[in-house]
Amino acid sequence: MSAVDEAVIRQEIGVIGALARGLHQFLAGLDEAGLSRQSACAAWTVRDVAGHLTNRAERQIASMTRARQGDASPPPGFTPPSSNRAMSAANADADIAYARGLGNDLLPAFEQQYRALHALLDSFAGAEWHRPCWHPRRGTMTAREYVSQRIQELAIHDWDIRSAFDADAGLHPDAVPVLLGMSAHWLRAAYHPGDDPPEGIKRLRFRMEDAGDIHISVGPDGVEISAGRHDDTGDANCDLLVDTYASTYLLLAYGRLDVSDRALYGTRLWLAGEVPLLARFARWMTGF
Repeated sequence: MSAVDEAVIRQEIGVIGALARGLHQFLAGLDEAGLSRQSACAAWTVRDVAGHLTNRAERQIASMTRARQGDASPPPGFTPPSSNRAMSAANADADIAYARGLGNDLLPAFEQQYRALHALLDSFAGAEWHRPCWHPRRGTMTAREYVSQRIQELAIHDWDIRSAFDADAGLHPDAVPVLLGMSAHWLRAAYHPGDDPPEGIKRLRFRMEDAGDIHISVGPDGVEISAGRHDDTGDANCDLLVDTYASTYLLLAYGRLDVSDRALYGTRLWLAGEVPLLARFARWMTGF
């Protein structure tokens, strides 16, 4: 069993708190029209996204509390959907119903659940971080992994909400390093080539101004991701070289950028090689 870095975990718990407080403050400043505005998630309004985040905090509390008692099994009545897409559709409907059911109590519930989650995370230590916790999509994940996963959910959906009001909204800077570490798992899980699979192996290199390189090899059967500089001279050993920034790469990896937007090029994206490959890559990474 590998050791955990308590200092890093405590820092990430702090990021969860900062994200939750900042988003609650933002939501509290919205009127009914603002809460009803369409978010960057096609299936959800701003209110629905807030409901999703509240519901997921409540579920994480339940899962981690049961894990502490040695129980990593699904909760009673849970039936796994047939696919990731079916799960996403079911989750969308459930979270809409959850948000509407809370009505005017949504924001107090959001604050209460994240306050309770923060207290629970603060109480974990040492070997407890290795405890397996139930998770509907992955089956189980460790308590340690659940910390980073909560940052992923909060940071991406924080952007989904804020970008509905500010076209220049960015990811919370403290969340970016965590998201970079998690993006490999996300891309492997989200990969869905559909009826336009790659012809053999396609290699993309994301060379970031403010972070290390990300190398992605995409094939008909899956995705391989590695980080750091490789022994090459730039674009010689890849089909597409993308010069960008960490936040832009992450928004692309998580399906939040419209790569047909010409304003991105020359400001946030600079391409060399098989330029059309970027649009195909964006389509392939929409498995959820």
